[in-house]
Amino acid sequence: MLKINNIEVLYHEVILALKAVSLEVPAGEVVALLGANGAGKSTTLKAISGLLRHENGKVAEGSIEFLGERIDRKSAEEIARMGIIQVIEGRRVFEHLTVEQNLKVGAHLGGNGAMVRNGLEAVYHYFPRLQERRNVVAGMGLAPLLIKEIFEIITRLHQEQGIAILLVEQNAKLALAVARHAYVLEGGRVVMDGPSEQLRENPDIRDFYLGLTDLGARKSFRAVKHYKRRKRWIT
Repeated sequence: MLKINNIEVLYHEVILALKAVSLEVPAGEVVALLGANGAGKSTTLKAISGLLRHENGKVAEGSIEFLGERIDRKSAEEIARMGIIQVIEGRRVFEHLTVEQNLKVGAHLGGNGAMVRNGLEAVYHYFPRLQERRNVVAGMGLAPLLIKEIFEIITRLHQEQGIAILLVEQNAKLALAVARHAYVLEGGRVVMDGPSEQLRENPDIRDFYLGLTDLGARKSFRAVKHYKRRKRWIT
């Protein structure tokens, strides 16, 4: 359904943010994108959704295809109308509007009133807490205790609606439990990918994303890989 082909992303014509990144999201599948802060996850999503140009960025090399059609030269509005929706982090809502008013704004591409009403019913079905707060002014954050519930809802959406999802999440353990396949970004490159169950067993992934050092501090992914390479070289 979605295919990123060896893309290179530049900001301000000189800052190389992504180099030779390729990934695929098959129809009806959940694919995870993992990486530390600054690895290039947000840039990858903005390249897909067409938001790069609003930050003076561009896909300088490679291509992005959706349902076989190239989209990296299309505007964000055109891409959204095709059915690719990016869920923006950072509480990007209209704070002076209610929760339901925000949802209606988000449904402006949905067509007539009946379609919007049906869309609201579907949202409230999967996210009953939004219905409880539909008349509350927005601007709320997401409590950490709700994260697991959100992942359960994502799983239901995938199973019941067949929606293809590219999931970017700091909690690698939860992401790998939901996704069938995952990619790992580091320094703007894909350094590893494979079935989620294999990545869960990979010692580099386990040490960096799923575990801690003996002193309780998170290890450097680069240091973990460097150590293992050096150990193999010595032997």
